[in-house]
Amino acid sequence: MIKSKWHNISIKTESFEELKELQNLIPIRVSIPQTIEWLIKVGQQDLKYKNINPNQSEKTNHEDTSRISK
Repeated sequence: MIKSKWHNISIKTESFEELKELQNLIPIRVSIPQTIEWLIKVGQQDLKYKNINPNQSEKTNHEDTSRISK
């Protein structure tokens, strides 16, 4: 069995408030540590996606709008 280790970290109050806002956006009730773990997983998936598609735009909707006339 793998033993869990807990770490104390310090973050700015503003960042902690943002973390609590993100926690409230998750559709189920989770703790701050669970929110951090979720963000790590989402971030890892995003980084893997960008490594697979390095030329992908930074746009969140992943649409190519360069050919739309202005």
